[in-house]
Amino acid sequence: MKTKTELTGLEKWNLLVSGQDVPKMVSPLCDDWSLDVPYYWPFEGADPHPPGHKHHWIGQQIAMAGACGYDPTFLCGVPFTPRKPEAHARVTTTAIDDGTEVTTVYDTPYGELKSILQRKTSAHEVKSFFECADDYRRMAWVVRQQTDYDEDAAIAAGQEQRNVYGSHGPMGTWWHPPCQGIVSEQGFYHLADWPDAVEEYFAASREMMTRQLGTLRKAGYDYLFYCVSSTEMISPAFFEQYCARDIEETLAKWRGMGGWILWHSCGRISKFIENGYYNRYKPEVFETMSEPPVGDLPSLAWGRERLDRAIVTKGNVPLDILLYGTEQQVRDDVARVRRQTQGYRHVVGLSDDILKNTPLVNMRAFVEAARE
Repeated sequence: MKTKTELTGLEKWNLLVSGQDVPKMVSPLCDDWSLDVPYYWPFEGADPHPPGHKHHWIGQQIAMAGACGYDPTFLCGVPFTPRKPEAHARVTTTAIDDGTEVTTVYDTPYGELKSILQRKTSAHEVKSFFECADDYRRMAWVVRQQTDYDEDAAIAAGQEQRNVYGSHGPMGTWWHPPCQGIVSEQGFYHLADWPDAVEEYFAASREMMTRQLGTLRKAGYDYLFYCVSSTEMISPAFFEQYCARDIEETLAKWRGMGGWILWHSCGRISKFIENGYYNRYKPEVFETMSEPPVGDLPSLAWGRERLDRAIVTKGNVPLDILLYGTEQQVRDDVARVRRQTQGYRHVVGLSDDILKNTPLVNMRAFVEAARE
């Protein structure tokens, strides 16, 4: 039998989410190489997925964890390929000043559906898919076509990715309730003005996502990175009306197949904690536990004390401290996190995804302090 120090990353996470005791864990959210040093492979032997390799983006996640010494959770895309040609978009990319403009078009029997996205330092949507009631009905038609995808190909591609990650850690993918796709100032107006058209789109999305969940488990995905906005974007009433049912059904189906949930809400969560939403669904892992200015928790301890003890929490060293602080400042803030979560099941993490050019020395100080 392995000792606790001999456990692989995947074994540690499996034990943690099953409620068992594991050594101190530290796990920042990270989906690519984000350090202030050039990419390198920190393990013995040649890099199996160097730049240019089709799995280099997976290799970056593995290499980040190896270089820094943390317990990674991995995120990767879902290879669902629709069978019908009409379910595929026409995508064109053109150069603009300091960036690119991406135009995506679906040709439907009910007219063209188009979005335009400009990418510079950040991404800005110039034209949304959704501008009138008919757009929601057009997108519902597109989603119904996309529900007919090649499941065998998706399973094979997912298993290939699972094999690349191996025992380094669990593999997950981004997920959310259907309503999350239109959470914006315009989307709220659309729900009020065209409820039937929007619900038609939600219904088509539910059908497709329900099928996809089964495919994900067959492909070897371990967890859903479940993203739900809180009061920085939605109200408790919106949550109850448009999110609650889908969350309950999704979590029940996914857990019924043996998967687990890493729930990500990186904004203003205090009201949702007070209302008991997270205790209602008891995600195996919950992040982030952000205080001002990122979130609105009075303190990390305040949030942790109000969550069910069965929930593993994750967070919450601020990203700016990791990026700009000294090694000692990083260590001091990790110590603060550990003090405020003492006695609870907590993984030391961050307030969101590691920022680009984060110093390697700070990352190593972060991990070392968490494990001391």
